[in-house]
Amino acid sequence: QMDHQAIIDLLYESVEHRWRKHRDHQSAARDVALQKDMSDLRTLSMIAAGIGGKGLASIFRCLVYDYRHYSGGLPDCLLARARYCNSQTVDNSQTSSVVDLGDWIGESFSKESIEEKNVNSHIRMLYDRDDEFLGCSKNLDGPNSSRRAQGAPRIGNTKIHYTTFPSKLELQHSGRDVMVEIMFVEVKSANDRLDARQEDWLNVLDGVCNARVCKFEKTKVQKKKGKEKK
Repeated sequence: QMDHQAIIDLLYESVEHRWRKHRDHQSAARDVALQKDMSDLRTLSMIAAGIGGKGLASIFRCLVYDYRHYSGGLPDCLLARARYCNSQTVDNSQTSSVVDLGDWIGESFSKESIEEKNVNSHIRMLYDRDDEFLGCSKNLDGPNSSRRAQGAPRIGNTKIHYTTFPSKLELQHSGRDVMVEIMFVEVKSANDRLDARQEDWLNVLDGVCNARVCKFEKTKVQKKKGKEKK
């Protein structure tokens, strides 16, 4: 059975092998799937370590056994956090047990990435698009309306081509050992039910890692003060 760091090493080596198969950086830059995996490699490593070898084996076994059935129904959310294995320092002073993912992982957890996403979100709200004016196109009668809508610039999707391979994630931060915790969560309303595939996935995942159902209930509306009683 592989420990968590061995799982990270295996994932890192598999992606690195795909990187080395390309003859040059230009060839690697054209490999969209590889560039995506490289951009999220440390995040994927954290998730793989949190799920663990037994959990990953169970997930892959289901997909191989019956992909048509298990290709859908996975829980809506994947929650992840990292904690220090020992929340005390050498001088026995108490410190926060939660690891700052932006400092440890980087990538989409970094402060710069979060700020960029917020800026792009505001830009999308302000961007004047032809197909979103009072529910219809402003240039609906124009001959080039569809062409202009299709050719509108896309914001916040700048591609980054990696010329060097990302560093490998180590289960240590600031000289302290780190452990990753993962939870799968299926979100349902109070009157909603799980379908067969969702139940199967929750049964599989709950046996190897944390898997829960989160149900939202309607809050009771308080009666306004001063309302006449019947």
